[in-house]
Amino acid sequence: MIKTQYLQEKPQAVSSDLLLGMQMIISATNQVREYPYNFPKHIHKSIEIYLIDSGECSMDINNKKFTFQKDDFIIIYPNTVHSLYLDTENTCAFRHIHFDPVPFSHWLINQNEFHTLTLMNALIMPYEHYQHLSADKKISDLIYNIIEETAEEDHLLSTAMANLHLAELTLHLIKRTHPDLSLTADSPSHTPEHIRYVSYALSYIHENFSKKILIPDIASHLNISSRYLSKIFFHHMNLTILNYINIYRINHAIELMLNTNLTLTNIAELVGLKDSQHFSKLFKNTIGIPPNQYRKLILHDLSEEASEKDFQIFPDDSFF
Repeated sequence: MIKTQYLQEKPQAVSSDLLLGMQMIISATNQVREYPYNFPKHIHKSIEIYLIDSGECSMDINNKKFTFQKDDFIIIYPNTVHSLYLDTENTCAFRHIHFDPVPFSHWLINQNEFHTLTLMNALIMPYEHYQHLSADKKISDLIYNIIEETAEEDHLLSTAMANLHLAELTLHLIKRTHPDLSLTADSPSHTPEHIRYVSYALSYIHENFSKKILIPDIASHLNISSRYLSKIFFHHMNLTILNYINIYRINHAIELMLNTNLTLTNIAELVGLKDSQHFSKLFKNTIGIPPNQYRKLILHDLSEEASEKDFQIFPDDSFF
């Protein structure tokens, strides 16, 4: 299972350019899908929220199937392979939000000499690749407000209000699921030193994914052994360093497929996989189908959704 979380080194101060009116929300819409709708497996760096209003839909999340119905609330964390489809004859209505979690990595819930807790870590750290619970009235109302404010295009105050509602929704989820924060700040496995090691490893991978990455090179910068780093990384991420590197590369490859006309050979080279056959095999093992088939399929689906004016393609480069 993949544990997706974004760990920051201890912030020195809240950045002055983290504006309340910044564009955090990528899309927020009401959607209706009918059988046999099928959006194929994909991964992205944003956080995705679903609230089912009626009907039934299914999702594959990291190769596990889940079926969701009215009042189910689902939040899918970054770098998680997932799909959405209707496999029974019905109509499913749901509210859907994509948002960039970067600012939540700078919003501090607590900061002291021993531990800094960001809103992002408090939301994600206790979980793996997704969270599912039954929506209460507050969740429903806040999601409604986010969609309403986001619909007010090019209005700075509406953007700020949508961001505040999103922050309130996040805090409500934390308060409802682990109000004492015992699974984050007090966890002995999540010491500041361990978080620093994992944070450095993530930063190193994000900056060097287009090159050959060796675990001993990362460990040497931290003055620890490769074995110790691998153990800490797996404990935090529930994923080996090599698997994380591969998923990150595939994620970036998908962005290039969607936003460029580059050949798959060129894309493989840009994400650090010089052997196109190895790239195709890795892609199929991660997503389930070869990259050339995936590109045709997802571009076709996105084209259909764009024609319905309820979906836009946004690059996710800002997350890391």
